[in-house]
This record gives sequence, C-alpha cells and structure tokens, in this order.
Amino acid sequence: MSNETIFLSVSQIKVNTALHLLQEAGINAHSINKMDSAHANLFGNIEIIVNKEDEAKAREILKEAEIL
Repeated sequence: MSNETIFLSVSQIKVNTALHLLQEAGINAHSINKMDSAHANLFGNIEIIVNKEDEAKAREILKEAEIL
C-alpha cells in the first residue's frame, strides 16, 4: 500500500482538526511532525498522510471544511 501526503501545516490545531474530520469519515490518517524543535519550530511542518486510495476523498473532505 502506498501513502500520500495530503496536507502540510505549521499549526497543530489545524492538523488535529483535519485528522479528526478524516477519521470521522472512516479514512485512516496519521500525522508526522517534521518541525525542527532546535530552532523554536521555525523550520519544517506537520504532514498528514493517508493511503493513496483515500487521497481524493480526503482532499475533498478537507476542501469542504475549508482546511485546504
């Protein structure tokens, strides 16, 4: 199974909201925090990753919620 990054943000609140919406819709999603804590989180981002098969539906859900 292939995974796809569908959302990048520096806001943990946006990421948590997006993850909640996706999981409510039955989409298995997880986040990876790539923020650089050594530089007060000035560099990097947090990614949301879903299975390739769920990518289109996940993007649609996040667009409807005005997160994307």
